[in-house]
Amino acid sequence: MANEKQKKEQTTDDLLRDLLIVQLGLAGLAQHQIREIVGVDIHRVNRIVKHFKKITK
Repeated sequence: MANEKQKKEQTTDDLLRDLLIVQLGLAGLAQHQIREIVGVDIHRVNRIVKHFKKITK
């Protein structure tokens, strides 16, 4: 039972991190800045942010 609860918590944590990556990407932050804020691997950030359109400043 404890293992199942831990698995749900990890899934929730992962989803919240992914949502944070999406929001920071929409805000226009660079991928390396997002990685530093969220504290995940750069590949995870790239996997999510690559679907956004490029924002030119």
